[in-house]
Amino acid sequence: MRRSLAVLFAAACAVVAMSVLAGGSSAATTTHQWRFDPTINAPWAMEGDDEELDAPDAAAGLCRSTPFNAPAGAYAGLASTEVDTIHGDATNNSGFSNFGCTTPQNETSIAVNPQNADNLVAGANDYRVCCDFTGLNDGTGWAYYSFDGGKNWSNVQLPGLTAETGATGSMKKFDSAGDPALAFSPDGVAYYANIVFSRATFVSGVVVSSSTDGGRTWSAPNLIAYVDAGNFFNDKEWIAAGPNGKVTVTWTKFYQGPKGAGYKQSPIVSANSKDYGQTWNNQGSPVSDNAHPFNQGSQVQYGPDGALYVSYEATSPLFGYTTDAMVVARSTDDGATFQTKELARVYDDFDCYPIYAGRQTLTDMHFRLNSYPSMSVDPVTGEISIAWTDQQGSGTCGTGGNSFTGTTSNQVKLIHAPWATIQSAAVTRVTTTSPDKVFPSVASRGGKIVVSYYTRDWGITSKATVCNLQTNPVPTGITPVPTARSVCMDYAAKSSTNGFSSQRRLSSQSSNPFVQFADGSFIGDYTQIAMGTNGKAHASWTDFRGNPGHTPANQDVLIANFTP
Repeated sequence: MRRSLAVLFAAACAVVAMSVLAGGSSAATTTHQWRFDPTINAPWAMEGDDEELDAPDAAAGLCRSTPFNAPAGAYAGLASTEVDTIHGDATNNSGFSNFGCTTPQNETSIAVNPQNADNLVAGANDYRVCCDFTGLNDGTGWAYYSFDGGKNWSNVQLPGLTAETGATGSMKKFDSAGDPALAFSPDGVAYYANIVFSRATFVSGVVVSSSTDGGRTWSAPNLIAYVDAGNFFNDKEWIAAGPNGKVTVTWTKFYQGPKGAGYKQSPIVSANSKDYGQTWNNQGSPVSDNAHPFNQGSQVQYGPDGALYVSYEATSPLFGYTTDAMVVARSTDDGATFQTKELARVYDDFDCYPIYAGRQTLTDMHFRLNSYPSMSVDPVTGEISIAWTDQQGSGTCGTGGNSFTGTTSNQVKLIHAPWATIQSAAVTRVTTTSPDKVFPSVASRGGKIVVSYYTRDWGITSKATVCNLQTNPVPTGITPVPTARSVCMDYAAKSSTNGFSSQRRLSSQSSNPFVQFADGSFIGDYTQIAMGTNGKAHASWTDFRGNPGHTPANQDVLIANFTP
């Protein structure tokens, strides 16, 4: 989800800091816009551009033009080591800027059945269905499942998430579902969480669907959070499944002040079930503490000790709420109470990234990004691993300004340690050279850690007509840097088996993210990798080649299966 790039006023920070640290309300009276925002293009949520497929842009229709859609032969076919999970990718027949394009899928999640390491379930924002309340294709919740270790995939739409997909009751008020998150319980039940909301009204919620047959069929959605008012918005959920029918969902609850004034607070909250998601308790109970009132990007998981762990990014009180921090929380009473530890400074300040259309991006790039964590709790050792990317040491990052100078060199960072010592654990730089890395994911099992991420390392060797920004139509507001830097990206991984010393390329060819969503303004806000009991890793990401030879260039979910 997008971080706000509006100025965070010092006066507002001071008011909040004094109030929160004194144990009082976190509301500030000064007009402001906080560092974390929802990303949904809903009536009151800043009306920001986001994962709405036909978001306005001055350069329309670029997904259909050369070289972004690429002449025949620009992309080779997919390699045998990578699999496109999407079947029946239709032509988008709604809207303007993406009319006639193949429908996209992005923002990937994946889980492995602990009872059957060959059974995988993945998910994504999937825009194959029309129409939402504004008449456009929108995210409606799809699952992709495999029973042969990720070699072959089938697709199924989750029932009843939105008005256009057979919703009933209160669910009929929602016309979009997104932020997919998947988890398997130890006994093999799959859970799929989504946020649901309306493009036309104030309504938003969090829902969970379940599958007892490895992802082939799914239950009706269970609505665990619901609000129909302009003062609140439910955003960016994640899900964990534990033993004995325990399920926990965390999300960010945005409290908005008067229209246009920004957000009073954005706590991480949770709900839990003890009967396989049939009934839910403590909906909206707090996870984040009063010292961190502004948060986003939570991930949740059960440890082998039965404890519940939640990681998220927070605005830190240690520097007057002008910088961010990585935070982890732990509960030993099924989410009733949490102990919180602030782990490390996150270098994603206002002076750390170029700004395009009011959001952070990378040099020469167009898509929004974030520094939210990916977390994995080793189911064998209990060690916690948290990965993220930031800009420490690059350009003017961290010098206290309000704008960035230089070129970006975003790198992957990792903390891994048991709960008892994690607050003093060193931050490892998994990647150190050649810009840029973004949207990392981490998985761990039996002491082995694997981290996957986007990288620009191989793009410069790709075809110039596809990957060289200097020869491409340049979107309004993007000023190309006169270097040999490529805009194309690959997906890659590193593993602790060799101390993260070598990089494995998972995509067989670099591809150009300047495709779809108003010329590439959105490629999803995360990717994910998972490890099975057999030691195999399964990485999922949004690729931009489509399926060469079958569909033109567009956003598809690709999977790579490998042993770290």
